[in-house]
Amino acid sequence: MPPVITRDPELLFIFDPDGTPQEVDVSCWTVAVDISSDTETIDIGTFCAPNASELGRTTESIVIAMLWEGALYTALEAHIGEEFELQFKPNNTDTEAIIARCRYAALPWGRFDLGQRVEVDLSLAVLTTITYGTPA
Repeated sequence: MPPVITRDPELLFIFDPDGTPQEVDVSCWTVAVDISSDTETIDIGTFCAPNASELGRTTESIVIAMLWEGALYTALEAHIGEEFELQFKPNNTDTEAIIARCRYAALPWGRFDLGQRVEVDLSLAVLTTITYGTPA
C-alpha cells in the first residue's frame, strides 16, 4: 500500500450522532489536522531489574489548524461543549476515515495582522479512542 498523500481531504463534525445527526463540513476552513497519541512510561525498576518499565496511561489529542473567518465562528458557535463525531478522510473518495468522539470548549481566536491570513488552532477534547474505519 503506498503512503497517504492528502490531496482532497474531508473533515466533518457530526453533532448529535446518536440522535438526529447534524453534519458540519469544516473542510474549507481547515489547513491541517494534528492527531497524536502519547503513552506514559512508568518506571518499575527494582534491585533485580533496575531498568524495568511498564506502559501507563495513553493520552490522545486532536488539534485542527484553521483559517479564521466569521462563517467559521458562526458554524461552530452553537455547538460549544457538545459531543460530536469527528470524521476525517485524508482523501474524500476514501471509504474509511479517522473517527473519534470529541468536544471543544472554546472557539479559536488568532492574531489579526494587517494583510495576513489569520490561522487559528481548534483544540479538541478526545472522548473516545481514535479509530480508523468505515463511518456509520
